[in-house]
Amino acid sequence: MLRGLLIDLKDQVKPPLTVGLIGVGGFGASHLKALGPLETEGLARLVCVADLADTPLASTRRTLESRGVRWYSDYKSLLEKELDLDALAIAAPIHLHMEIATAAIARDLFVYLEKPPVPLIQQLDGLLALDLHKKVAVGFQLVNSQPVQQLKLWITQGALGEIRNFRVGGCSPRSTVYYARAPWAGKMIYDGKPVFDGPATNALSHWLHNIMYLAGGKMDEFGLPLDVEAELYRIKPIESYDLIGMRGHMESGASFQYVVTHATEEAVPCKLEVVGSKGRAWVFENGNVPGNDLGLLESAQSCADPFLETWRQFVRFALGTQPRPATRLDDTRGYVLATNAALASSGGIRDIGQIWGESRQNACQPGLAELVEQTVQEGKLFSEMKVDWSRSGKSIKIAEWLPSTYVTRLGYFHKNSFT
Repeated sequence: MLRGLLIDLKDQVKPPLTVGLIGVGGFGASHLKALGPLETEGLARLVCVADLADTPLASTRRTLESRGVRWYSDYKSLLEKELDLDALAIAAPIHLHMEIATAAIARDLFVYLEKPPVPLIQQLDGLLALDLHKKVAVGFQLVNSQPVQQLKLWITQGALGEIRNFRVGGCSPRSTVYYARAPWAGKMIYDGKPVFDGPATNALSHWLHNIMYLAGGKMDEFGLPLDVEAELYRIKPIESYDLIGMRGHMESGASFQYVVTHATEEAVPCKLEVVGSKGRAWVFENGNVPGNDLGLLESAQSCADPFLETWRQFVRFALGTQPRPATRLDDTRGYVLATNAALASSGGIRDIGQIWGESRQNACQPGLAELVEQTVQEGKLFSEMKVDWSRSGKSIKIAEWLPSTYVTRLGYFHKNSFT
């Protein structure tokens, strides 16, 4: 009892929360923007940042330093010199998440880790073993959007009946510029560290995480996959995948399907649909309201900026005025299990880009967007659609497969990514 009291007193933080930010360019700019209103509200104060790219970010650096924010060229120097930090936000490249989060946990800081948390389930379990006081939050902000919150309410209230299926489909094109923006983009491994960059494991990861969230039995619970069957394809000239079809079952008994790609010429906004015994409900990417076929009324609180709200919840959690952040580190276990099992199930990423020759740089098979939508509607994988370039995977039961992942070496992860 005394030990618990000492931990509680030790972890108490008074506003404003002093925050450091690793990564200022790219998506890190969104973190800078979100911290502005929180500073105005007196909840947080950005005191230091770290980013290697100080020349391209010269204007940003001048602005921050004029406000008294200290700039470092690497996270190690920041953590070594900034001894009064309360929290650290990590908006660094994916392959650096593990080492920076580990260093921040060692400092006993509250951590806002940008999604995806880490590429591999071994890494996630390693961080979970270190995060004894559950101080790490992960930035899957879409769970805070009003439409997703409304779906969760309808599900937990039983308005849709027994949940039978979750399904997501969408096409979000990416050009060669996207893959040229950083040396780790489109890679499986970079600098000897796993990246596993791709639509399900980066840009469109929210939509798979949303399935895990909606499959949880209570408003703050997340579900876990029971089994996974998947197919991963490479169309553009990259190392990783840019097309994935995945399906399986959750421990709740509901089935799920997730089909997304970066390799179409046209965009098709992601759609998440929940099918229950009483009816269906759905939400579209960038949609402000959910839909349903039962005439259900909305009751979830509106949220104009899910990213800012996720940050605000994290800050309040660190200050002790909120019991938990939107997504804790352990809440992402279902998401990481699903992506890792998908790669194992697929037998490796199948390269189909040579089918289109030179056009693979910026285009792909005509009609792929329609095919993605059709697979979702019919609940099938590409191999079941009799597509000539497809290859079926094998169904993996998570409980049986999981022990083997702990003896998997990085070389195995690399070798089995290219087929």
